[in-house]
Amino acid sequence: MWKIECGGRTRVEQAVKQFLPPCQVQCPINEDIQRTNVLISMLPEDPGSAMEGVTQIGDYLYDKNPLFTVCGYVCGLCELECNYSSEGGAIRRRLLKRFISDSYTYHLDEKEEFDKVKNKENVAVIGGGPAGLMCAFDLSKRGYRVTVYESTNRLGGALWLIPQYRLPEKVLTSALENLVRIAGIDVKYNTKIGEGKLTLEKLKNEGFKAVFMCRGTPTPRVLTFGKEPLEGQDLSGVMFGHDFLYEVSHGNIKKDYFKGQKVVVIGGGNVAFDVARTARRLAADVSLVCLENENKSHKDGIPADHEEIKGAWEEGIQIHYSRGVKKIHGESGIYKKIECPKCTSVFDAAGFNPKFDLEDTMYVDGDVLIITVGSGPDKLALEKEGLLDEKGRLAFDPLTLQSKTKEWIFLGGDVKKIGFMVEAMRDGIYAGESIERYLRGLDLHEGRIRAFEAQEIPASRHYKHEPDIVWIPPEKRMHFQLFERGFTLKEAREEAKRCLNCGPCISCKACVSIGLQDELPTVTVHEDRCSGCGICTSICYYSSAQMKHYADNKVKSMTDMFQCKACGMCVVACPTQARELIGCDLESKYTVAVAAL
Repeated sequence: MWKIECGGRTRVEQAVKQFLPPCQVQCPINEDIQRTNVLISMLPEDPGSAMEGVTQIGDYLYDKNPLFTVCGYVCGLCELECNYSSEGGAIRRRLLKRFISDSYTYHLDEKEEFDKVKNKENVAVIGGGPAGLMCAFDLSKRGYRVTVYESTNRLGGALWLIPQYRLPEKVLTSALENLVRIAGIDVKYNTKIGEGKLTLEKLKNEGFKAVFMCRGTPTPRVLTFGKEPLEGQDLSGVMFGHDFLYEVSHGNIKKDYFKGQKVVVIGGGNVAFDVARTARRLAADVSLVCLENENKSHKDGIPADHEEIKGAWEEGIQIHYSRGVKKIHGESGIYKKIECPKCTSVFDAAGFNPKFDLEDTMYVDGDVLIITVGSGPDKLALEKEGLLDEKGRLAFDPLTLQSKTKEWIFLGGDVKKIGFMVEAMRDGIYAGESIERYLRGLDLHEGRIRAFEAQEIPASRHYKHEPDIVWIPPEKRMHFQLFERGFTLKEAREEAKRCLNCGPCISCKACVSIGLQDELPTVTVHEDRCSGCGICTSICYYSSAQMKHYADNKVKSMTDMFQCKACGMCVVACPTQARELIGCDLESKYTVAVAAL
């Protein structure tokens, strides 16, 4: 099998402005999506022969993203910007990554630890979620001695709130345990910074030269109407979504826990739908109430993913759109129902500022109310550590993540801004780079701002349609096993082949990385032969062949190398042989391969 090289000429050239496929631009950690799609498409048809290639692709992904096995189940941000989404449907990148994950998860247990001498400074990471683990992984590879302080008895942070019907426990535990083992990271469990004598200053006095603070958002947001918190949130039968999912993930809520009960969930995000669908699997009759309307393209549209909404609808969850909560009603200290006026607007020019029609009100009764409207950081602890400004906000540089009150502290993850898993991972990578520069006495800002421009979809006469996602029928999936079927090898190869490889060859270099070619071919134009007929521009699917106008009114052909695929179409189409493919040795390689057969 081929071997993917991760260094040298296979890397993308450093530039102020870089052309990339739109999927890679959308990915917060700029994963090489085009390259790995190409490699998956080139896997052998035989499953046994393909496994070596699957492992090599996994090794390549793991080098930059040690949580990619988890991403394959829960992250599809790149698909939102896929050029193909407007034609045949976005490439199923998440399922392609899950295809690699399904095998690589078991390979992880055998993966050797990094052979890296830890001879640099001690660095502390506060919080063992995606941001903290990515930072610890990055710094450990650089030779730093990293200690992660985790306030609970397990790593992963909010990843444990993802229900197992979406993310199997084996995948998550394997990713977390092996990351720490492979990178050689020290972990202190059940250790909360800020309690007792263990403070940030104490860590500094103990020899930690830098700290990355990323302990998430442990405090649930209370329900408000206007600017005032609603009374009744302490009634029996009222709970908060994060607490509920935490208890479920710890096995403290058993099968049929809500049997015969009505559960009402408040919220319109993915977490609210996780709560609602989890309660449904615990035998509840579930209703969901949200401020937003059902039109996702509207400014007030529901933020949850389409798949979450579709799944909830199929599973019999009733959704009440455009409804707020004005009052929580209870009797004898027990929750009974909520009063829900019509929400006429969620956002205005100033941002989140819901407006209501109090004349249009409905009541939703239930036995249990689960409030899932977000969470926030522990501001008292942050204030105690001196990390807030005079307005009570985190004081940090948004580019370097360096604290503005204590230069040796860096802040990121959900404590900075609640977002997607991979956005927290990006913060961990940024923090690792900043800490390296800080400890080496380098400029923290230089070269950090880079512009990415997405390539447009290549011209084609036919676009293939996306494959269907196969789910277990609703009546058979009221459990916590995976309900979504992954790709077979054949399906993965076919879907990877559907990728249009929008980005320029210079941003992919898959053929070079596996030894298929020694260097990227280029198309050169012999201007003395060019007649300026423009045939090359009409045949080029990638807008690389262009016409250049000169001062003497002459028109000559040129090649934009940032968009060229070196496919050779323009070369064979040129009537004057003005175009030539340079550096292409595929013919000799094919000759050798055929002779070997």
